[in-house]
Amino acid sequence: MIPIKALGLTMVGLVSIGQGIWTLLYPHNLAAVNRGGSLYERFGPTGVGAGMLVMGLAMVVIGVVWARYAWLRRT
Repeated sequence: MIPIKALGLTMVGLVSIGQGIWTLLYPHNLAAVNRGGSLYERFGPTGVGAGMLVMGLAMVVIGVVWARYAWLRRT
């Protein structure tokens, strides 16, 4: 059976990595909703982008490992 949840987590992680990179490259275009949070107040747009990048990378790693071990082996 295909591990859909693991593959979904990997895809969400890739999207988060993309958003993190975009935020790091274009911090002036950060959405107003992201400027109102305590994370933005403390770390600024660079911190928000780096946080998205790190969390996205963690989701991708977890999703790939999960998918690798959840996939049934052919014997």
